Amino acid sequence: MSKKKDAILYILQYLYMNTDDENGVTNSDIINHLEGMGISLNERSIKPNIDSINECFENAPYIEVQSYMEDGKKKFRLIERPLELEEIEMLVSALEAAKSFSKSDVRNLKAKLYALLGGKQYEKVIPALSSDKSRLNERGIVSWSLEVINKAIAEKRKIKIIYRGKTTSERNISPYKLHTSRYGLYILGKCDEHEGDISRFRIDRIEDISLSDEASIPCKNYSELEDIINFSKDMSFGEKGMAVFIYTKKIEKVIWDRYGSDVKTYTMPDGRMKISVEDYFSDTFLGWIFSLGSDIEVVGSKTLLKLMKDRVSEWSARL
Repeated sequence: MSKKKDAILYILQYLYMNTDDENGVTNSDIINHLEGMGISLNERSIKPNIDSINECFENAPYIEVQSYMEDGKKKFRLIERPLELEEIEMLVSALEAAKSFSKSDVRNLKAKLYALLGGKQYEKVIPALSSDKSRLNERGIVSWSLEVINKAIAEKRKIKIIYRGKTTSERNISPYKLHTSRYGLYILGKCDEHEGDISRFRIDRIEDISLSDEASIPCKNYSELEDIINFSKDMSFGEKGMAVFIYTKKIEKVIWDRYGSDVKTYTMPDGRMKISVEDYFSDTFLGWIFSLGSDIEVVGSKTLLKLMKDRVSEWSARL
């Protein structure tokens, strides 16, 4: 990948995270940032790249970069975003007052809204982000995590997290991408403790996070990254319903990974566990069930059982 060719993307990313209507950056700020990314440009190259950004988004809303003079210096700032700060605050207030959504749905949507803000705007919405993290509430923890993760991705640095999995542990991660699905907001990246190229970590299970001085490990398999994202998108299609499973201890982590550690379980006399959960009855969901083989038994609902039988008949007819 040609770094110089991608300079325009890194400039837009930098402007998105570090500027807004009230805060701008200079040519030198942008050049220093690009040098940290391994890209070398001179001052005369910045303005043409800015012009290209504006030209690219000329007929599309929400992205516009403005150049202006301040204290005798030429600066640049992003003056249009998908949602402005006041609009995001208004939507968050409406979400907090709503009674018809689950807590997890509200939490995930608020996290997505906060992710649209730049760094300075984060500090306006949640002052604690720039001072005492111990005072953060649940919303603040998610937003603080997003702030650190976005900075780590932009600067290609690792993050250190305290992660609440089956047990609470410290992890060192090279973050590649933030990703949302029906089941939550995730960071996709390389964990130092895992052998595989890419792992997923739910943002709402991060209890503490900090930016490491260590450079991140480059992603070796971008196709796997895209496959994970596309697979999660596919899971969102289908009718929502109640699923009742009986499963063995062997796949407990797989079940927990999908539905969370706080899902209520009932231990059967034979040692297996039983749960009732809501999910989306898509073909991808059925494929996930079949992939677990004899370690899982579907006992409800009638709708899900009928759908499984119908799909098996359809798939068998194609053989």
